[in-house]
Amino acid sequence: MDRFNHLKQNRFPFLICGWLGGEPLLRKELVEKGKNYFKTNVIFTNGTIPLPDWPDVCFSVSVHGTEQYYYRMTGAPQGFYDKIKQNVNRPGLDVVISCCITRINYPCIEQMLDEWSKTSVKGVAFEFYTPMKGEGSELWLDWDERDRIIDQLMSLRKSYGDFIWFTDRAYRLMKSDMAPTITNNCPFRRIGFSWDPMGRPKNPCQLGPLADCSRCGCILPFYSAILTNRRLLIGEFYEGVIYRFKRAFTSSKVQQV
Repeated sequence: MDRFNHLKQNRFPFLICGWLGGEPLLRKELVEKGKNYFKTNVIFTNGTIPLPDWPDVCFSVSVHGTEQYYYRMTGAPQGFYDKIKQNVNRPGLDVVISCCITRINYPCIEQMLDEWSKTSVKGVAFEFYTPMKGEGSELWLDWDERDRIIDQLMSLRKSYGDFIWFTDRAYRLMKSDMAPTITNNCPFRRIGFSWDPMGRPKNPCQLGPLADCSRCGCILPFYSAILTNRRLLIGEFYEGVIYRFKRAFTSSKVQQV
């Protein structure tokens, strides 16, 4: 914790921290101490370890597809998928499923939403695979394919609403006509910090220097663009307010009936 104490002395803002690895819950005691420095914490985990009783954090659990696609993507031993589902189905915790969309698993998006919407998790966060420099298209979807999938996600949000975690505005920024403008001058570099397990700076982001930023599918650059643009941020705020109003109004009508 020496580095955190040093940052605190230098008025570091300690707003949001994403704990990832590897598997951060292998060092649960360290995370439990470190999370107290930050206003908001997101724990990125593969879900194979039972989630600790931390109601003050958000758990982002990596499940890259329905059961069939999960095993194809990870090569995990049989039984892991059911184990993860049991570990994360915790009504008292803030749990979100994180799915990295690739050339392998993209056909199961709608089935995945249907399955997880019947559990206690708060939603599914879809991002796209970011290849390393020099890597081909074994996992990466080309721009036309990605655009079609983004259109599908935006259409599904009409039915699933905020259960699909990222907004239409964020997904719109990820499309081929807008994404390069953002990733060529990634705003996350200006507002975010990444460190490796030894506390050394990791650049340009948590993916490291080998990531092919020109084909980035991570949501962070695009939400960073929203957070650093007043017009986009106001639109994001009102979109959330309008959605919550519609949901409350619909719920009220159902109760009256």
